Amino acid sequence: MAETHEGHTLTWSNGQEWGEIEHPHLGKVMTYWQKGTPCYDTYTAPIVDGDGCLIVFRFDHDEGYWVDESVINMGYYNGIDTASFGGY
Repeated sequence: MAETHEGHTLTWSNGQEWGEIEHPHLGKVMTYWQKGTPCYDTYTAPIVDGDGCLIVFRFDHDEGYWVDESVINMGYYNGIDTASFGGY
């Protein structure tokens, strides 16, 4: 049987910490944006879901809420514990 990593959280290698925001399903989570870019949106740290995919959630600061359709699939978890904005 394959090892499961569901719920495992990665770190951003090129992310700048923005601060904590209350997420309706995850509770209070730290959010990040890409260093050296404007901060219009922030993202959760990548999380491994039940299918072994890396997902992140996006908070739109212009609108002031979590964007429902913004669950972003970054591909399958490959055992490396860092991800980067602009590529995995």
